Amino acid sequence: MSFPTLNIGDLIAKTPIVQGGMGVGISLSRLASAVANEGGIGVIAGAMIGMKEPDVASNPIEANLRALRREIEKAREATQGIIGVNIMVALTTFAEMVRTSIEAKADVIFSGAGLPMDLPKIFNETCERKKEEFKTKLVPIISSGRAATLIARKWMSSTGYMPDAFVVEGPKAAGISASAPNTSLIPTTPSNCLSRRSWKR
Repeated sequence: MSFPTLNIGDLIAKTPIVQGGMGVGISLSRLASAVANEGGIGVIAGAMIGMKEPDVASNPIEANLRALRREIEKAREATQGIIGVNIMVALTTFAEMVRTSIEAKADVIFSGAGLPMDLPKIFNETCERKKEEFKTKLVPIISSGRAATLIARKWMSSTGYMPDAFVVEGPKAAGISASAPNTSLIPTTPSNCLSRRSWKR
C-alpha cells in the first residue's frame, strides 16, 4: 500500500506519520530516529527529558537542556530523516528549550499545552543571537479553529510569520477535549523557513 507524502515546506516525510511526543523519558532519540528511518517524523519530547541526569534534582534547568541537546544530536547521528521536538508551552523553561532545539537543528518544533504565541519571536532572537539562519519549522498544536486564528494573527502582527503547519487534536488525542474526532497535521503555505523574512509586512 502506498501513502501520500507529508510535506511541511521543504520537509518531505515519505511515510505520513508523526510520532507522538511522550514525555518523561519515553520519546527520546532511539524511538525518534527509528521512526525517521522509516520515513515518518520522529519526535523527541522535552518534558522532564533530563530525569536521568545526575544533577536533575539540584540543577533541573541545565540538566533538562543538556539532555535535550544530547538527544537531538544522538537522533541526528542515527538518521538522515526528519526529527522534531515536542515542547509544551506550560513548561517554565519553554523559551530555553525552544532555543536549545533550534540551535541543535531540530527540523520541527511541535508546541501545545497552551498557545505558543511567542514561538516565532524566540526563533528570531535565536537567529540574531547566533547570527545564523536556522531552518526549524514551527508547528502549533491546537484543538480549534479559533486557536489557529488567534495564533496566526498574533504571529503575523508581531513577526510577520505564519505557522508552518498545525497539529489539530480532538478528544481521542491523549484525552484532549475538542470538536475534532482525532489528530491531524495540516500544512500551511508558504512554509519554507528560509523564505520567512519575505513574509514580513
